[in-house]
Amino acid sequence: MDKKFAFESEEVSIAFYTLAGLGDAVIARKVFDAIIELAPDCVIDFYCVSPAHFSFAKAFYGDSKNLNRLINQEEYLANKEKYDLALYVGGCHVILFDWSNAQRLQAMAPKLWECLVKIDIYNRQNVHAIGDWRLAVALRNMISARILNKDCYSFLSYDGALPIRDNKINIPLAPEYKSKFDALKLGKYITIYTDITQNEKARPKVKTWSIKYYREYVSRLKKRLPQIEVVQVGGDDVKVENADRHYLNVDLELTKYILANSLLHVGCEGGLVHLATALGTKCLVMFGSNSCEYTGYPQNINLVSEICSPCMYILPDFSTCMRGNVEPPCMLSHTPATVCEVTYNYLKNNA
Repeated sequence: MDKKFAFESEEVSIAFYTLAGLGDAVIARKVFDAIIELAPDCVIDFYCVSPAHFSFAKAFYGDSKNLNRLINQEEYLANKEKYDLALYVGGCHVILFDWSNAQRLQAMAPKLWECLVKIDIYNRQNVHAIGDWRLAVALRNMISARILNKDCYSFLSYDGALPIRDNKINIPLAPEYKSKFDALKLGKYITIYTDITQNEKARPKVKTWSIKYYREYVSRLKKRLPQIEVVQVGGDDVKVENADRHYLNVDLELTKYILANSLLHVGCEGGLVHLATALGTKCLVMFGSNSCEYTGYPQNINLVSEICSPCMYILPDFSTCMRGNVEPPCMLSHTPATVCEVTYNYLKNNA
C-alpha cells in the first residue's frame, strides 16, 4: 500500500471506517464497493480502532486497488478534515459523515456527491430526528425488514441512493495461505461457531446457542455421520470439547480458508456466518432474539424461533432476555436433536 495518506493524492480522498466487529466489517464492504462504483478513481484510507479491526480491514478489503492504507485513531483525528470525505458505517446500518469537502466532491465526483446529499436528507428525516437514535433505528429497521421485505443491505442502499443491489460480498482468499490450509489435511468437515467469548462465558449474548447444546449436537451428529469431522472456529471462544478439531485464535486468513472449504457452517447469527456466506459456504443459522429478515440470507438454512422473537435492540444489553430468563427460550427452542436432523438431511445429499 502507498505510504502517503489518501488526501496527499490528486484524486478524491476518503477516510472510511466501520464498527470494530467482524460481521460489521464484512457487511460494510458493500458500502465500500458502492462508493468506488460512484467514484472509480477515489483513494481510500481505512480507519481502524483496534488490532482486530486492522486484521479485519486487511482481510476483507485488502484486495481493493482503491484501498490506500490503514490508519489509526491518532492519524485519523489529526487529519480527517484534509480528506474530501470521512464517513462511518454504523452497526444499525446507517452511514454517517464526519467531514465532507462539498466543493471538491461536487466538481470531481458528482455522482457520489448526489448520493451523499440523498443520504444526508434521509438521515435528517429518519435517523437524527430520533432521540437516542442508535438502538431505536436498529429496532425500527429490524421490524421494518419483515413488513417491507428488506434486509440490512437494503437499508444501507438508502432507497437506491447507493448502488447496493444484493447481499453478495467479494471477500478475497490470500493465495499464500493455501499451503497452510492444505497442511491441516482436513477431509470432509463442517464448521461450528459459538460466538461466546471467554469473557462472556458466565453471561453470553442472548442470540447465542448454549455450550451444552453444542456438545449434545456434536455428539448426535458424530453418531449419525461419523465420517464428517466437526471443526470449531472463532476467536477467544468457549471451546466445545467434543468437536474433532479446534482452530480458535488462528490467523484470520487461515480461518477464511477453513470456512470456504466447509461443507456447512453451523451457528447463530454473527460475524463468521456473514463471512462464511460471503465466501460461498452454506450456513445453518439459528435465529432467536434477532431478525432473520434483517440479518439473514435466503441462500442459507435459517431456523427461526417461533417464541417471542425478534426482540433484539429493544433492550440495550444484548445479554438480557426480555422475559428475565437466564437462558432465552427462543434459542432453547432450537434443540440439538432438531438441529442435528436438519444438518443430517442436508449433508446426506451434499457431502
